[in-house]
This record gives sequence, structure tokens and C-alpha cells, in this order.
Amino acid sequence: MRESRQSLEEARSLFDAMPSRDLISWTEMIQGHVKNGGYNEALKLFRLMTKARIKPDSLTVTSILPACARVPAHKQGKELHAYLFRNGIDMNPTVQNAFMDMYVKSGFIELASNVFTSMVERDIISWTIMILGYSLHGQGAQGLGLFLEMEQDPSLEIDEFTYAAVLHACVTACRVDVGMSYFDRIKAPTVTHCVLMIALLARAGLFNDTRTFIKEHQIENKVEVLRALLDGCRIHQQVTMGKRIVEQLCELEPLNAENYVLLSNWYAENAKWDMVDKLKTTIKDMGLKPKRAYSWIEFRNKVHVFGTGDVSHPRSEMIHWKLQHLMKKMEEGGGDRPSSIFSFHDVDEERECILIGHCEMLAISFGLISTRERTTVRVTKNLRVCGSCHDFTKAISKIVQREIIIKDPNCFHHFKNGHCSCGDLW
Repeated sequence: MRESRQSLEEARSLFDAMPSRDLISWTEMIQGHVKNGGYNEALKLFRLMTKARIKPDSLTVTSILPACARVPAHKQGKELHAYLFRNGIDMNPTVQNAFMDMYVKSGFIELASNVFTSMVERDIISWTIMILGYSLHGQGAQGLGLFLEMEQDPSLEIDEFTYAAVLHACVTACRVDVGMSYFDRIKAPTVTHCVLMIALLARAGLFNDTRTFIKEHQIENKVEVLRALLDGCRIHQQVTMGKRIVEQLCELEPLNAENYVLLSNWYAENAKWDMVDKLKTTIKDMGLKPKRAYSWIEFRNKVHVFGTGDVSHPRSEMIHWKLQHLMKKMEEGGGDRPSSIFSFHDVDEERECILIGHCEMLAISFGLISTRERTTVRVTKNLRVCGSCHDFTKAISKIVQREIIIKDPNCFHHFKNGHCSCGDLW
């Protein structure tokens, strides 16, 4: 990684020194920044290129779109889409697929669907992006419907990625029967396909079937498999089995701090504080650093970042007051306080912090006090949303009558009128 960054810096120096630059040099430079995670710099380069009256082609567009495939960058993606229409730039299937992918990943499944519907020609990639997109946004049934529609086209050859997408849709829709049928059609299942089947069976609470499946495919010691099984344990509160899985993860990945945090939260939930202290000492002695939770939200072209218990924001007082006000309203309306179960949650600091200090709640509150009524609030979190915040956000969406979208590493949670798109299986 260090070598690639150094090469990029050298390439950028040469690029900046060029007396004139053609489309190829601009595109190469944009691609280099995107591949190295320099999304903002890539976007700046694209703007400079268009100001220099260099017209992008389909390769340039597909190179820059990954930089827009993030919730805070969705505006740039929309602007780019409008730019192509205004300038009559070719919208071939590759470009349209890239726009669909960008809209899915930045939280706009409706816009992705609009692009898909407008396509004259659709390849297998188009269908796969849309099926997975629906699934990631909690619309598994729509993803399955789309797969059935796709099967009517005999010219399309279903590959391993499309099967992974439809299995993901089965997981979201909790359709075990359909998932088993599709899995049986895969000639050479990969670990990814097996993990999705385990997630499907475990989420449905079919733990005996899950164990049988794992033995049949001889994948007992795959970390991805154990994590999928652990999700099922968390959903169905299978605490004993879950603890065994976490202990197994600690053995397989002894240098992964997240595993010790999972175990620590289990002990804390069961009031075994001596073990909690022992694990903290273990983490410290091994020099491990658990991940810190952060959430962020874009407002007026600026990204506002919040950590757990954060009081550094200029509007911090108002942010906390708003959350306290919403908690009071929820209780007055007869709602229960959100659960505080942290078994098998992978963030240590959140267990020890009051709910209104959790980073996603701070970001949501900032969004509510900063935007107009009825505006959708869009938040991204680097780690899994905890159960308490999930419950509280459902209540908030009903109180304020707004849609709230939280993107975490697993999926997009669309909260609306007291419900979540994940069906509380996340």
C-alpha cells in the first residue's frame, strides 16, 4: 500500500508538471486516486478536468463513480449524472451499471431502480447489482422477484455473483425454502455462498440444520461462517452457543481485538465483572486496540463526525437536549425505554456510555436540528448499530414523522413510522 501511494505521488508530480493533459492522462490520474481511497482528490480532479473543457468518456465516468458511492458524496454522484445528460455523453450499459451501483451504495435505492428501469439493454451485471441492492436496503422480496424476472431471459448466464446476490435476498426476506433451492443449483458453491446459507438458516433459528450444513461442507473453522452463525445467536438470544462461538473466534483470531470485545460484552451482560476486567487486561497486555465507533452525516457540503460520548461539536448542547426531549416524548407516549442488551455486540465503549451519547444518536440528532421537517436524515456508522440505538431510532422516526437511514457495515436501515426495513433481523 505504501509503495502504491508513493507511485501515485510520483505520478501526480509528473501530471502536475505536464504543459497539456489529454483525456487519457486525466482518467489515469483519477483512477489512481480512487484506487488508493483518495476519493475527494479524485472528485477535485474531475471538476478541474471539466473546467478545462475536457469531455469525459465512459471510462472516466466509471472511474470516478466509486468516489460518489458513499452516503456523504451522493450529491456529487447526482451532479455527475445530470452532467452526462446535459452534455449528451454516451450512457452505455457499463456506465448505467456504474450509476446503479453508486446509487445503491450511497443510499438511494429508488434512483438505482429508476436507472435500471430506463435501461434498454441489461446484462447480467445490471440484474445482479439491482438484486443485491434491493437486499441491502431491506427489500429482499423485491430482489427475489427481480431474479425470477431475470430467469425469463435465456440469453443471460447466471454466474456465482448473481447466485450470491439472490442468496443475500433470501437472507433479507428470510426465505429458507427458496434459498435452499437456489443453493442446490450452484455447481461449485464458494465459501461466500455457504456463509449466506448459514446466515439464512441461523436467522431463521434453524440451528440444527445450520450445524448439519456446516459439517456437510467441512467449514467448521471458517471465521466468516462462525460470524454468520453468531448473528443468528444474537437475534435468537442463544447465549450459550454464542459464547462457545466467540471463544472459538478468539482461538482462530487471537490478535483480533473485536473477538475479545464480543466476549467481554457477554460477560458484562451476565454480570461477570471479574472476567470483564480480566479481558480488558488481556487486550491491554497484548497491545490490541479495539475499534472506536464513529458516525457521520453530511450537511451543507461538510461532513460532521461524532464519536461515542462526543461533546466537541459546536451544537453539542442542542444535540443532547434534542435526544433527551425525544426520549421523554417516547416514554410519555407509552413506549418502553430501548433495550440495553449488548451480548455479542462488537463495540466496547458503547456498553459503558448512556444511550444518548452513542455516536449514531448524536449524528441523527444533529440531522434533525439542522434540516427541515420531513427531510430524510442519512447517517453512516463504521461499526454495527447496537440494539438500543436501533430501538430508539424506530421510536424517533415515528415521533418526528421522518425517514432516518443508517448505513452500517451490514446493510442500510430505513427507519420509517416506527419500523425498520431490516425487520429487526440485523
